[in-house]
Amino acid sequence: MPSLFRYFSSEHAEAFVQRGEVLFRTLSYFRDYEDNGVRSDECEGTLVHLPKDGLKLTRVGTGEVVEVPHTMESTVKEDNIFVYCMSTERSDHLASRFKVPVCVEILDLSKFLSGLRGALARGPHIHDKALVHDMVNYYEPHEPPIVDWALPERIALRKPKTFNWQKEYRFAFARNDAFAVENVSVKLVAPGKRRPLRSTSHPNMLLKLGSLSKICKVHCTLK
Repeated sequence: MPSLFRYFSSEHAEAFVQRGEVLFRTLSYFRDYEDNGVRSDECEGTLVHLPKDGLKLTRVGTGEVVEVPHTMESTVKEDNIFVYCMSTERSDHLASRFKVPVCVEILDLSKFLSGLRGALARGPHIHDKALVHDMVNYYEPHEPPIVDWALPERIALRKPKTFNWQKEYRFAFARNDAFAVENVSVKLVAPGKRRPLRSTSHPNMLLKLGSLSKICKVHCTLK
């Protein structure tokens, strides 16, 4: 596939290229991150569904269909799914939005993937070794969720369409069976209700791949 790009501060770019330090953060981190919606997403780790003509529920027993103003939300175990975010696009616009001076281009995705999988295999505290990766699927809340509501790894690779300017490509792995089918919490949420911010710190996982200088190209961004 074409190159992938990661936008960095100068310090973090050096750690990535020279030492292969890849910091995976939990979905809960990005849900709670405060940057006015640039990286933060209140719905991170949650699939939200609200049809244009309203959410319809069927009463058990009577079969009566009732319309409610709520949204249906399916939320993964957000402290147990770790993601690393890149982009398929190199642009001054993205660098400006992320407010960083460096863009690192990954020239050989297969070698980068091999390094990630090797680091996961070596990690003594990482028991679920499976790595998923793909383009992020941007969606509108009215789109039918089909089976995705029950598949945590698909939810981890979905974001609201308002974020499609990022052209994101995402790598993810899980612990504690967080990718297991139907390992989600499903509920109805009233209009206007917001999730409270967490009061605890968010877990992260630092994978060390070794030098990536042979498969990377560093670009200066902000003038």
